[in-house]
Amino acid sequence: MSTLTKFFIVLLVVFSIALTMSAISFVVRSNNWMQLAKDYQDEAKVAEAQMRNLSASHAAEKATWLDVSTALNDKIAALELESQRLAGEVSKLSADLAAANMEKSSAEALSRTLTGELQIAQKGWQTESEKREAMEQRKLDLERRNQDLDTRVSEQANQLIAMEQEKRQLEQQIHILKTENKRLARLGKQPPTILGEAGTGVARGRVLPLTETTGSPIRGRITEVNGPRASISVGSADGVEVGMVFVIFRGSDYIGDVEITDVEPNLAAGRITHTVAAPRTGDLVADEALFGVAE
Repeated sequence: MSTLTKFFIVLLVVFSIALTMSAISFVVRSNNWMQLAKDYQDEAKVAEAQMRNLSASHAAEKATWLDVSTALNDKIAALELESQRLAGEVSKLSADLAAANMEKSSAEALSRTLTGELQIAQKGWQTESEKREAMEQRKLDLERRNQDLDTRVSEQANQLIAMEQEKRQLEQQIHILKTENKRLARLGKQPPTILGEAGTGVARGRVLPLTETTGSPIRGRITEVNGPRASISVGSADGVEVGMVFVIFRGSDYIGDVEITDVEPNLAAGRITHTVAAPRTGDLVADEALFGVAE
């Protein structure tokens, strides 16, 4: 027996078994067909209700998804606009970045130039510092010399003050001798002798001038003005006497006269007369007898 024959026999057996089972199932269903139909109707109703519910649910879901889709479409449009805006900003930032890179390159070149100039300036500063140190040293030397000079000036000033005091004392002594000489001349009623030479019959120390001594004009300044009276900066030590008249002048202008009534060694006061303007502190004065004599 060939293989094909065997295959057909097996296939026939299988078909026979299937046909038998189908027949048995048909018979069983034929006996319960009314109950089965009723069950099918109930199931069909349940299935129809489920289909309606499912359809309604699908419709609601569809509406929801349509709303979601619309919202997503709007969002996509907004995102596209935002993307376009961001693309523009990116382009602008790219241009700014390129400009910044150019500025950076320029700044680096300028920095290199400034660094070179700074190095030159530092060298110059070092040179100037050395010069400044030399000048500081010279300044210290000059300060020491100035201190030495100040000391010498102070010493000379003290010597000058001492000499001025000695000069004032000598002038006072000369004035006293002149006054005494005049008094003795009036009392003795005899011809005067040369100052320093003793005359016949005159006691030792009582000497008279041969003639009135013509000295420098007595000059000073007004130190105070009090109504019709004024004080001047010279006194008996300078040869000022009661009754002398001093001319008051300011620059080259004549102001008036002051007649001396009170005399002290270094100060005198008197009445203001013949004024053409108001005397004031600081105006110059000169004795009338010698006014106009060159200093």
